[in-house]
Amino acid sequence: MSSPSVQYTQTEDGIAIAYVERGTGKPLIVSTGPILPLNVGWEPGGIWDRLSQSFRVIRFDPRGCGLSQRDGEFGSFHDEAVDLAAVVSAVEEPRVAVMGYYIGTPAAVLGLLNEPERYTHLILHLPIPMVGRQSSASTYSSPLSSSYSHREEYTNLLDSTVANLLRLGWKHGEEFARRALLTMLAPSADEVTLRHLTELMRNYPTYERLAQLVPEMRSLDLSKELPTINVPTLVSIPPETGGFDDNHGSFARDWARRIPNARLLVAYDDTPILVDGAATIDQLAEALEEFVGVEIGKQTAGIATRTVLFTDIEGSTSLVDRLGDNVARTITRQIEEVTRQAITEHEGVQIKTMGDGVLAWFGAASAAVSAAIKIQQDIAADDSPNGVQVRIGITTGEPIAEFGDLYGTTVNQAARIMATAKGGEILVSDLVRALMQGHAYQFVDQGEHVLRGFRDPIRLFSIDWQELSPDSS
Repeated sequence: MSSPSVQYTQTEDGIAIAYVERGTGKPLIVSTGPILPLNVGWEPGGIWDRLSQSFRVIRFDPRGCGLSQRDGEFGSFHDEAVDLAAVVSAVEEPRVAVMGYYIGTPAAVLGLLNEPERYTHLILHLPIPMVGRQSSASTYSSPLSSSYSHREEYTNLLDSTVANLLRLGWKHGEEFARRALLTMLAPSADEVTLRHLTELMRNYPTYERLAQLVPEMRSLDLSKELPTINVPTLVSIPPETGGFDDNHGSFARDWARRIPNARLLVAYDDTPILVDGAATIDQLAEALEEFVGVEIGKQTAGIATRTVLFTDIEGSTSLVDRLGDNVARTITRQIEEVTRQAITEHEGVQIKTMGDGVLAWFGAASAAVSAAIKIQQDIAADDSPNGVQVRIGITTGEPIAEFGDLYGTTVNQAARIMATAKGGEILVSDLVRALMQGHAYQFVDQGEHVLRGFRDPIRLFSIDWQELSPDSS
């Protein structure tokens, strides 16, 4: 599935900055710096896809990178803070939350320090070392050596190794060098993911910008400014053991110590680039939902009338047998993305995925039906699912909502209606049909059914969706 559509804004010094956004709710601006292309992380299971289920996620390419202006210009961390400010202005919200993601942490902090009145929250995921070489050496010693000179030697060796990999990988196009560097950044990535990342990043940042990063990281010192931050701050630090337990772990913890009242989150993983499906993605998303808060319109809490939608991929087990794990998973991801987009576009709330199905709720029956029609039509229009079909069940009631989940009779009934449907079919309860009076949908009476676990029969109706617009009324 494609990433969101690209938009452009302009900085105060006249640079065109590309950005994308997805989701509804509180705006969350993400600064990833010059290492992560805009189209990474939006697939089902990706970090931005997960966050967009609760927030309006906005990402941008800094100047000199990706789809932003690249005519020989590349920026410093301070320039990237100016790029961030332009995107914040384009979002047209009085205040936003900002997230710095690894190399993007300097721009996030500098942007907040420049205009603190524009931000509500600061989130720093695995912040990079940003207190200058001299001050850091006096505070810390490497476990590899107790002396400063040996630590300096170790740091210089690491810096030169990274610089050589950058030169070979980006200036001379050597894939093995890009892969070696990316393996350092994403050690949990499998072979397919690494290959994908190396191709995506080959032409993303300029070599000059990447080569500038290492000395810039070593020279930037924000130790005096960090104590002046006065917005709620969450710092995601590496686990107590792992690849970044030496310098990276020490400096990440130092961020939290220097920022007043900062909260700590110990990540499950120490890899800066969160590959799709990483356990840290859900951990981080859930922490942000609690820390920043989810808008009332996106919350699932209390008892209220809701229309509940269940989906399921027909014959998912045989799909694996027929096409193999990799192809089957690619298809299910495509269908998951189609489903998620339809739910979001019709102001629904996706509660969870269960195996090969999705549970969601809507404030209006018409919105749920429109979303279901769009799901079926989009899948039918796509040649890639290899004839795979989805069945959908919809009913209305007052489910019990607790801790972001739905329970009770209404949810069970929607699941049973879905199980009764055939592949490519939308089945709704008689109550949903009654609520749809006045809408131009063709309902076909499927008779009464005794659903498993229910004593009384219920009349079901299918929807003739093939010739309809998803938003027919």
